[in-house]
Amino acid sequence: MVTLVRQEIFKLIHKKSTWAVSVVLLILMTIIAVMSHNEPNTFDPQTMYQESFMAIPWIYLFMIAASASIIAMEFQYGTIKELLYRKYYRGQIIVSKWITMVLYSVYFFVLALAYSFILKLIFFSGTFQLDETYGAKHTVFAQTIYYSLTQFVALWLILSLVLLLANLFKSSAVAITIGIVGYFALSVVASILAILIKKWTWLKWNPLNMMNYPGQYISPSLKSMTLLSTNELLIGSLVYTAIFLVITYFVFKRRNV
Repeated sequence: MVTLVRQEIFKLIHKKSTWAVSVVLLILMTIIAVMSHNEPNTFDPQTMYQESFMAIPWIYLFMIAASASIIAMEFQYGTIKELLYRKYYRGQIIVSKWITMVLYSVYFFVLALAYSFILKLIFFSGTFQLDETYGAKHTVFAQTIYYSLTQFVALWLILSLVLLLANLFKSSAVAITIGIVGYFALSVVASILAILIKKWTWLKWNPLNMMNYPGQYISPSLKSMTLLSTNELLIGSLVYTAIFLVITYFVFKRRNV
């Protein structure tokens, strides 16, 4: 298992796209920081910092593409046969890819948090302080960490579904498309979903509603729309992620090579 994870990490490190998207992420964050510095009334510096200067949506896109490709490419190029010939079990192969994607997503979040701190020192050293109290609970720094953790949970809810779709379809394009559309569709269907949930309360347990977890953590008033507590959204997100990953595991083990 450790060898498989090392091999996956080796492939990631030696892919040009890994470093390219990292550089793109830093450039985009810098652009947002400059805009926030020049137009603080439009782009509130403290809010931008807490949201890692809009890095989160880009991390979603990068991770959706990476998660869809890490499985689909094995089948598209026939490299899955080489792994099976080397006496690795299918379960070991799929779990190693999960671990690799977890590490990859952690890398992006740590990179975003670290670079956000650098941008804060460069552009907003006197604008706000990280030890200032945010609301009535946490400091600005703590709130930023907690918000990133909520986004990490929401990200893996989507990635678990993307990994499943990548197993069901031969092309990674389908998994990538559905993952991206599903992520951005949430804001579009949120009002419609809220109406449906109020009419049929059992719909509050659907996985799309769980994607409101980060938003409700920041704005507890969203509970009137989700009809679930923040802790229930967290538990629901983790349960659905586990369910999708378990299904992926069994689909992968039975898929024809």
